[in-house]
Amino acid sequence: MIEFKNVSKKYRLSNSDLTAVNNVNLKIKDGQIFGIIGYSGAGKSTLVRMLNGIEAPTSGEILINGKNILKQSNRDLREERKKIGMIFQHFNLLWSRTIVQNVELPLEIAGVKKEDRHQKALNLVKLVGLEGRENDYPSELSGGQKQRVGIARALANDPEILISDEATSALDPQTTDEILDLLLDINQKLNLTIVLITHEMHAIRKVAEQVAVMEKGQVVEQNSVVNIFNSPQAAITKRFVNEDSSFNSDDLNSTVESLVNNYPNGVIVKLTFNGDKAQKPIISHLLRKFSSIEISILEGSIHQIQGGSIGSLIVHLQSDKISEQQAAIDYLKSLKIETEVINNE
Repeated sequence: MIEFKNVSKKYRLSNSDLTAVNNVNLKIKDGQIFGIIGYSGAGKSTLVRMLNGIEAPTSGEILINGKNILKQSNRDLREERKKIGMIFQHFNLLWSRTIVQNVELPLEIAGVKKEDRHQKALNLVKLVGLEGRENDYPSELSGGQKQRVGIARALANDPEILISDEATSALDPQTTDEILDLLLDINQKLNLTIVLITHEMHAIRKVAEQVAVMEKGQVVEQNSVVNIFNSPQAAITKRFVNEDSSFNSDDLNSTVESLVNNYPNGVIVKLTFNGDKAQKPIISHLLRKFSSIEISILEGSIHQIQGGSIGSLIVHLQSDKISEQQAAIDYLKSLKIETEVINNE
């Protein structure tokens, strides 16, 4: 269990104080993939630097398995740091070393015998999918392959916690998915706690179970990924969720305006659903029950997340009877589907 209790971090500037992290409270369960998302300057990287002891908070407590890392001796803190692996955005590999030598480096620093560290490095190279490339150099690898080396190196000391600090932000979409799949596989095989620092909601949706949204040094929202996608509360969270949508908002706004002008009696409704509801034929049920209503589908998507499916559908309901439109909306709500009228002229 990782706990941040009322954690703040302030930096003294020449004429003022800069608050990078402001009174953060978080609990991260063992074996969980926990996402921390925010734009540049939100304070998320400062938060994880305090977790591995690189930075000390100005106030508050950070506990790992009940131990306050701020009250440990330098020797004990060094031992705790070995239990925390770190994956970096720009790989931080040594170009003069081969893949296996890069993975061996933390073990070499820890004083592990040459034969033992070499065999362990070989096993880790295999784990991350680079078997057969052990003696290649970083210059011979793609970006995704370099990040795999970085992941293997981060696992060298058998950490209990793995921090991924924007590890996929320099990669193309396909490679990003491959690295995220690898992190998910490692989490399941090794039961590692993974703290995923990112500004990409796609990464959160694909692998995380819980997420904290940061803005201006504060956690403005925290919930399960399912609840965050289904019902985001903070404005910045809604922005992240909308950015992850495959539909262009300008196109949607144009379609909405056109429908409103052509069908002034219609109503535009956004439906949000999760779990088994994401795979049920909701529209066909609606058409059979309300035969006088015409339905146009404007946009729809279904995504897989950890723990199930989430989906959204934006439809235009048109009927000569306003009461029928309202009855259809009430019916959707009775199915426990989140129903929002987004335009009703």
